[in-house]
Amino acid sequence: MASAGEPGQGGPPEAHEDNPDDVSDADSDLELLQGEISTYDQSVRNFLASHHNDGASFQPTRGGPRGRGARGPRKAAKPRGDITARLSKVNQAFLGGDYSRALDLAFEVIRINAETHQAWTAVASIFREQGEMDRALAAMVYAAHLRPKDLAGWMNCASFALDTVTDDEAGNLHTARLCFSAAIRADPTNIDARLGKAAVCHSQGHLSAAISEYNMVLRRRPQDLDLVRKLAEACVDNKHAETALPSAIAAYRRYFDIARANTAEYASEALWHDIGIYVELHASTGCFRDATHELKALSRWLVGRAPEAYWDEWQADDREWDNDHDRRLLCPNFVENAFPVELYGYALPLELRVRLAIYRLRLGDEAEAFHHLSWLESTDQHTIDFIADFSFLAYDLASELMRCGQPSFAIPYFEKLRRLPGDPDPAVLLQLGRCYLATGEQSTAEEYFLASIEADEEIIDARIELANLYERTREDEEALILAAEAMALREAHDGPPNDPTRHAAAAISPAMQPLYLTQRTQAIKKKREPRSKPSDGQPKSVIPRRYRPKRLAGADKRQQDEQARAGKLAEQYRIVRNLKQQINDGNKDLVEEWMTSSRELVDEFRSLKKFYSWDKYLRFLGRRVTLEQQDPNRPESELTQMYERLSRSLAPRGDLIREGQSSVLDHHQGISFDSWLDLFLDYAIGLALNNRRDEAYQICEAARDSTVFQSPKYEFPIYVAWSVCAIYTSDEEKCVTIGRHLMRDGGVSDSYRMFALLSYLCQSPVSWYTSGPAQKYILRQIKAVDSSHPETVMRGTSGEHERRLDVCLLMLYGHILFTSTSYTHALGYFLRARSLDPGNSMVNLSLGLAYVHYGLKRQSTNRQYLLLQGQAFLTQYAEGSRLEGGTVSSVEAYYNIARLFQLLGIGFLAHEYYTRATEEIEKGGGDDNIKNDIATNQIISLLSSRNRYAALLLMKQRMKL
Repeated sequence: MASAGEPGQGGPPEAHEDNPDDVSDADSDLELLQGEISTYDQSVRNFLASHHNDGASFQPTRGGPRGRGARGPRKAAKPRGDITARLSKVNQAFLGGDYSRALDLAFEVIRINAETHQAWTAVASIFREQGEMDRALAAMVYAAHLRPKDLAGWMNCASFALDTVTDDEAGNLHTARLCFSAAIRADPTNIDARLGKAAVCHSQGHLSAAISEYNMVLRRRPQDLDLVRKLAEACVDNKHAETALPSAIAAYRRYFDIARANTAEYASEALWHDIGIYVELHASTGCFRDATHELKALSRWLVGRAPEAYWDEWQADDREWDNDHDRRLLCPNFVENAFPVELYGYALPLELRVRLAIYRLRLGDEAEAFHHLSWLESTDQHTIDFIADFSFLAYDLASELMRCGQPSFAIPYFEKLRRLPGDPDPAVLLQLGRCYLATGEQSTAEEYFLASIEADEEIIDARIELANLYERTREDEEALILAAEAMALREAHDGPPNDPTRHAAAAISPAMQPLYLTQRTQAIKKKREPRSKPSDGQPKSVIPRRYRPKRLAGADKRQQDEQARAGKLAEQYRIVRNLKQQINDGNKDLVEEWMTSSRELVDEFRSLKKFYSWDKYLRFLGRRVTLEQQDPNRPESELTQMYERLSRSLAPRGDLIREGQSSVLDHHQGISFDSWLDLFLDYAIGLALNNRRDEAYQICEAARDSTVFQSPKYEFPIYVAWSVCAIYTSDEEKCVTIGRHLMRDGGVSDSYRMFALLSYLCQSPVSWYTSGPAQKYILRQIKAVDSSHPETVMRGTSGEHERRLDVCLLMLYGHILFTSTSYTHALGYFLRARSLDPGNSMVNLSLGLAYVHYGLKRQSTNRQYLLLQGQAFLTQYAEGSRLEGGTVSSVEAYYNIARLFQLLGIGFLAHEYYTRATEEIEKGGGDDNIKNDIATNQIISLLSSRNRYAALLLMKQRMKL
C-alpha cells in the first residue's frame, strides 16, 4: 500500500522532455497522482477492513479526483466537537504508549470522517512507532493528499519513503517521485522538491526526466558545481546521449564563465577534474577542436595565466604547453618572462596532456600527439602509476595509436595494462593480439587471441580475428569452428559482432570516455579482482569451454603443450575415480566436487572435433541455424561469407577423415572409450538427480552422437541412462520416446517390456503411454509383421506367420488399449496372443479382466455372457498358476480372483478366494504385505455386506498378529 501504480510511469509535469521518443519519461506525474487518488481511496477501505472487517462502511466524502478545470482544493472544514474529543483521546493514548487503543480511536475517527487529516497523521505516527513502515508511509501519503497545497507534508512523505527503502525499493522510489511531483505542484519554485525528484528519477533510470529537472534548477543556480556534475553524468548515461549532451556542455560552460569572472572565489585544484569532464563532453559529440581549445583555455586560466588570451588564436599546435620556450618564442605575442616557466608545461596535469594527445590523433596531427607522448616514458615509474590510476584513459590512448597505424607504439601501453593486478582484461588481450598481428608476429598474436577467449568465454571479436588468421595460414578446420562459435554468439545475443555492449572496455570509444576518472578507475580495478568460480549448476557461456591448441607455435612448443594437457587430463581422471569411490563409500559431501571435475573431463571430450561429424559438432558449438534456413534477404557479413566458404570446402572432407580415424582409435589420452562412456553417463544421471534435465539430456545426446560410441554395445547403455534421467526428472514424453527407439532398433520381447516398464516407472499420468502417437507406432509394427506374410494373411490361417509374431508386442498393444478403456479392441489382440501361447497365465489374466471390465460398461450388450467369459479365463489363469508351480503364484492367482469377485459385489466368493490365498500363505510362507492386503480387503468386503461382527473379529485377529 506504500505506493500505487507501477514504477517507471510518470514524468515531470512542469517541463517537457528533451527526447520525445522516451515515452516512459514523457508522461505527467500530476495526471498520474490525480488518477491514483481514487486508488488510495480503495486502499483505505482495504486498510480499514484488514483491522476491523468493516471497511465497507467507509465512504470518502467528496474525496474523488477532480478535473483540470477545478479551481483548487476546497478548504478543510473545522472538525466537529466529537471528532476533536476523540483526537484528544488518540493523543493521550499515543503519549501513554498504548498504541493499540490509539489506533482503534484513530480508526473510529476515520470511520466517521475519512478526510480528517489529524487522524491519518496520528495513524502514521503509530505505525512508525510500531515499525510498520509501509503502512506508515501509506497513511502519510493519504494525509498529504488531503492537503495538496501543504508543501511540507509532501516533502515529509518523500523523505520518509526514501529513508525507509527496504525490500520494495522500486515501490518506495515511485512513491517518493509522486510526492516530489505533488510538492512541485504545490510550490513550483521549490528547489529541494525538484532536486529530490531529479535524484529519484536518476535512481530509477528515467534520465530524461532527471535531466529536465536538473536543467530547471540550474537556471536559478548555475554556480552549483555538484549539480552540474550530476547533470553531466545523467546525460552521458542517457540512451540518447547525443541529444542530451549539449545541455551538459552548456551547463559547464555557464559554470566556467562564472568561475573565470570570479577567479579568486572559484579557482581550485579540484577543478582539474571538471575540466576533464567538460572537454570529454565536447569530444563525445565529435568536436575535437572545441575540446582542444577549451582544455587549453581553461587550464591556462586555472594555472593563473588568464591574461595570455592570445593563445586562443594559436590552435595549429599546443606549443603553449611545452616544457621550454623554444617553440613559444616563435609566437609574436609571447613575452618570455611574463610568467614563470613552471606555469607552462609542468603545470598541465598528465591526464589532460594524454587527452590532448588523443584529440590530436583524432584530428590527424600525429606529430603533435607524439610530442605530448614524449612526457610518458615507458620505463618511468610515474608513467606506470599513471596507467594504474587512469586505466581507461591509457586504453583509449593505446587504441587510438592502433587506429592510426602505430601498433608498435601502442603495444607498451597495452602491455602495462595487461600487467595490472587482477584477472586479465579480454579487451586488452584482444588489442594486443591485433597489434602483434599488424606487426607480423602471428604466433604471438595467436597467443593473445586465445588468452582473450580464455578470459571471456563469450567474446566475439577475438574469435573473428583468430578465424581470419587461421584461414590465411591454412588452418581451415579450426577457422570454421571459430566462425561457427562467433555466429552462435551473435545469434544468442542478437547483435552485431562488434556490439558495443559486449565488452565494457573494448566498447568505450575515445569520444565517450569516463567522466569521473576516479570512479572508472575503481570500476576497472574491481573488474580485475579475481572472479568467483561459478558452480557447476550455472551455465557459464553460450559456447562451452574447450581446449584450444596453439596452431601457429613451433613443433616443440605444440608437443610440450600436448604432453602437459595429457598429464593434466590423466590427473583429473584419477581425481574423478577417487571421488566416485569415496562417494560410493558413503561420503555424499563430495558429490558437488565430483560433478565439477567430471564436467571438465566431459567438456574436454565433447570439444574434440575428431569424435563428431561436422553437423553434430557445430550443434555442440551452438550453431543451430543452417545456411538453408537463413533469410535470403538478409545481407551477408564477412563472417557469414567466411563460414559458408569454409563449410563448403572443408566439412565433407573433414567427415571422411573422421570416418577413417574412428575405426582405429580405442582410447583418448590414455583413457579407454568404455571409461569415457561411463563418465558421460554417470555425469548425466548426476545432473538429472539435481533436476537439471536439459543439461543431462545434452550429455546423453553428446554420447549418442559421438562417432566412437556408435556400436550396439555402447548404444544400449546410453539409452538406458537417458531413460534413467527421464525417470528422475518425471519426463513421461522422453520415457515413451526412448522406449519407442528401443522397440524400433531392438524389436525383441525385452524392448517391449522396456517400453511398459519406463511408462510405469515415470511418476506421471498415463497420457503418453496411451496417447495416439504411441498406439499408432506399435500398430504400425504389428501391421509391418502382418504385411510381411501377405499370402498367409489372405488365407486367414495362423500357421508360421502367427508363430513369428512376438507375444509381448501383441500384449503391449492390448494393454495400451485396455488402459485407454478400449476393451473390445484390446480383446482382439489378447486373443491373438493367446493363440500363440495358450497356457500363458498373464494372457489369460488379461483376457479375463478385459471381459469383466467390458461387461461392466454401460454399453455392453450381453453383460452376463461377458462376465462368464471373464470368469472362465480367470479360472484358467488360476489353474495355470497352480500348475506352473510355486506357492507365490497360487497366492497371487487366488488374490486376483478374490479382488475380481469383490469388484463384482459377490462377497461370499471373494471371501472364499481370500481364504484360499491365506491358506496357501500359511502352507509355504508368504509376504506380510499381501497378508495385510488380504485382511484389509476382507474387512471391507464384510463391512459392505453388513457383517460387522465378522469384520470386527478379523480385525482383532490381525491386530494380535
